Amino acid sequence: MFVDLDFLNNTGFDNLYDFLTSSIDLIISLSVVIVVIAIIISGFKFILSMGDEKKIKEASSSLIFALIGLVLVFTSPTIIQFIIKEILLGAN
Repeated sequence: MFVDLDFLNNTGFDNLYDFLTSSIDLIISLSVVIVVIAIIISGFKFILSMGDEKKIKEASSSLIFALIGLVLVFTSPTIIQFIIKEILLGAN
């Protein structure tokens, strides 16, 4: 009675949970690379400021924002896993 639509699944994943966790892992890995690049750039800004207070302040604020981003990247998997397990899969 039902139409078999399994041939439309070209992702290689069996269910939505596996697809979401794999996608989230990829996004987190890319985010870590971006944060490390931002930290390196802010370090270069600090080195090249040559004592200019405005440039030092800009470099330190970009370093603080990069470190906050790093903390968010490392805490986000826990929050996302909770949302997936409790809200998306909690109805099952």
